[in-house]
Amino acid sequence: MELEHVSSESSKNGTEAGTSSLETLNKEREKILQSEDSLHGKVVPKAGMILNSEEEVYNMYIEFARQEGFGITKRSTRSGEDGKFKYYTLSCVRGGKRISTAKNDFNPRPSTKTNCQAKINVIIGNDGCCTISRVNLEHNHALSPHKSRFQKCNKKMDGYVKRRLELNDQAGIGLSKNFHSLAIESGGYENLTYTEKDCRNYIVKARQLRLGFGDAQALGNYFSRMHQRNSNFFLYD
Repeated sequence: MELEHVSSESSKNGTEAGTSSLETLNKEREKILQSEDSLHGKVVPKAGMILNSEEEVYNMYIEFARQEGFGITKRSTRSGEDGKFKYYTLSCVRGGKRISTAKNDFNPRPSTKTNCQAKINVIIGNDGCCTISRVNLEHNHALSPHKSRFQKCNKKMDGYVKRRLELNDQAGIGLSKNFHSLAIESGGYENLTYTEKDCRNYIVKARQLRLGFGDAQALGNYFSRMHQRNSNFFLYD
């Protein structure tokens, strides 16, 4: 009987030791993952996190999304009794149901919506601080970290880039060389936060603005020259 008692106690201690070891391994693994995230500068959103402002929440989540490989958008918002926003949601850009906007049923437009539920819910305090109340990090679609820069929320073109594009365009430098020079300056195409198409669209708008101003000025100069040549030249309404 004593041997059975000892055997039973040994078995119990062994089970407890095994469970304890498993919990320890899990905790160690969690620490390693957290260390790796910190090493790579990735802050993972968690329920209970408190940030100083909505801007800080957005910057944190969009950086996380960029590294993971998905776009984000601001969705549902709710106001308190005082009319101020109290709750809002930042979710994966592929959330929502597929709705075709095509007028021609035989040529439907492809939709990127997959009803993805990945999101964070945020509560805004009276002091302006924001608390992340709920987090869902699970996506129902593939993520593409190397394509994050093509997400609409990640595209941006600062004043320096716009000025460079305009000056090079006025100097007669083609768009391809113009875009290539910016890529070299940034250390590679993968470091650009805009595409060649974005540059082309901006140059087209800049040309239209210059053309609008230039047309009026050129027309005024033309009338002045014509009047100098012929004092009887007048423009009738």
